[in-house]
Amino acid sequence: MRAYAAITGAILVLTFIGTPGHAGLRDDIAACRVIADDGARLACFDALGASADTDTVALTDAAATALKKEFRFDSDLMTGPFSFRLAVSGDLKISRSTMAAREVENVTQRIAKALADNDDWGVAITVHGAQISLSRGNPYTGAELLAQAQTGMAGTGLAEDRYTITQGDDATPVLWDDGRVRSVNEHIIVEVTERDGSLTR
Repeated sequence: MRAYAAITGAILVLTFIGTPGHAGLRDDIAACRVIADDGARLACFDALGASADTDTVALTDAAATALKKEFRFDSDLMTGPFSFRLAVSGDLKISRSTMAAREVENVTQRIAKALADNDDWGVAITVHGAQISLSRGNPYTGAELLAQAQTGMAGTGLAEDRYTITQGDDATPVLWDDGRVRSVNEHIIVEVTERDGSLTR
C-alpha cells in the first residue's frame, strides 16, 4: 500500500510539473524536493533525470543533423559535429582588413540558420595568430584576429551573452616533409555550445 501511494504520488507530481521540456529544470527539481514521502521523492528525481537525458540527446542529435545538412558542401570547415576551423591568411593584402571578420560572420550566420528552431545554443570562438612570419609575409597576429572576430560577431546580430571570443596560443606552423614551412597556419576555431554547456556531451 505504501509503495502504491509512493508511485501514485510521484505520478501526480510529474503530471503537475511536466517534464524539463515544458518547465524550467530548476522548478522541476524544487518540486521534487518538497515531496515528503521518500519513495515518491526518489521516483520523481529518477523520472526527471531520465526525461532530461532523453531531451538532451534529442537536442544534440537534431542540432548535429541540422549543421551537417547546412555545411554539406563545405565539409572541410567542420572538424567535428559542432566545431569548425576557419583558415585565414593575412598575406591576402586586398582583403586583409576584413577577411577574418567576414569568415566568422558568415559561418555564425549559417549556424544560426541551421539551428533557427532552437534558441538554446551559442558559440565559443578561439583565435590563433601566427607564431612565425615567412619572408615578405604578413600573417595575422592573435590580437588582429581577436579584433576581427569581435567585428564579425557584432555583424551577426547574435546577443553578446550567447558567444565568447578568446585569444588562444599562437598557431604552430605546418611543415613540408623536408622541414620547410608550408603554412604559418593562423586560424580560428568556432564551436557550437549550449547556453549552459557544450553540445558535444
